[in-house]
Amino acid sequence: MLLEGKKLWCFILKIIPKPRRKRFTIIIKRSFLGFFRGQLLLTLFLTVTTFLVFVVLGVPFPLVLSVIVGFIDVIPGIGATLGISVITFIVLSQGVWLAVKVLAACIVLQQIQDNLIAPRVMQDALNLNPVVIFFSLLVGARVAGLLGIFISIPIAGVIVSLFKIDEMKAET
Repeated sequence: MLLEGKKLWCFILKIIPKPRRKRFTIIIKRSFLGFFRGQLLLTLFLTVTTFLVFVVLGVPFPLVLSVIVGFIDVIPGIGATLGISVITFIVLSQGVWLAVKVLAACIVLQQIQDNLIAPRVMQDALNLNPVVIFFSLLVGARVAGLLGIFISIPIAGVIVSLFKIDEMKAET
């Protein structure tokens, strides 16, 4: 796909009527680039804040563990939960009380990320209702597996923007 991407894009554009090609291209770029930029910012937030929390709590290898959380957080929808679970199990070897503190701190950080920061970061790029996001993740996983999870949200954003489906947009 990387080698033949330009030809594939030109083929897709041939299917779109000429008057709508520019709008289609803008919507695709805005949705995909906005989603990936937003996901990168959210991952960076969780990585940096978990690093700071791990340092304060005295967790061994705080940088490595926070990078693991950030790396797994890239998976849309369930990444932060998986990352926190993995880190909690790793820290459990250092003591139950430290693992409980790490789990509690990470849950607070995840809630801040998901409920305060993510809506503001993703609002401009996608403007999707959370139910639509959840449904698109389920459909994407079913249709294309792991790749579907990564591209389902921007595709849903493209569909909602392209067809102007106001019922599926987030309430502002």
